[in-house]
Amino acid sequence: MRKEFDHISQARQFIVDRLSDDALLGRGGRLLREGKYLLPYDPAQADAAGELMEAITKVDLPARNVRAHIIDLYQIVLDHLDTTCYWEAICEVEGQITRDEMISMLQDAASAEHVIAPKVNEEIEAHPDADIFFIRGAGEIFPFVRTNKVIGLMSARKPVVLWFPGSYDRALDGSPTLNILNIEQGNTGGHYRATNVFDL
Repeated sequence: MRKEFDHISQARQFIVDRLSDDALLGRGGRLLREGKYLLPYDPAQADAAGELMEAITKVDLPARNVRAHIIDLYQIVLDHLDTTCYWEAICEVEGQITRDEMISMLQDAASAEHVIAPKVNEEIEAHPDADIFFIRGAGEIFPFVRTNKVIGLMSARKPVVLWFPGSYDRALDGSPTLNILNIEQGNTGGHYRATNVFDL
């Protein structure tokens, strides 16, 4: 049965207890479930959610001998646009193109398949000592990056938690519905399996 909280800050103990569990962390030799977790929160509580992630990853989990590492999707996109000089090109045409054209341009410049997911996987591989990974920034890169694609392309051998503003559930047919910023996406594709942390 799903655990519900009026405010994300009230969920601190619940989240820490669930994400420090030895079975979830794979400390018994194998990962519980698929090792991919989604932690949704009310977009209106973004500031509190950010502070909570910092507290959990830097204070609570280390106190339980769990090493956490944060990966920021938004920072990955910014770094890529900067190093490839796409940033200047986007700024030059920003006032001359439509919103849809801008989204298409950003999708071409920083695709989930060719840029973001590979960078996430590189970051995971670069931190072998981490027990669990937290991913943030999904709200900032919506709608030009479909987060469900990033989830499907992740290849971590450690648990990964996508911490995002919005909602996540499964439709009656079992297909995932990942609604960034609570914008209904319908069936976002069944090519990945992830568990809502509040269902643990």
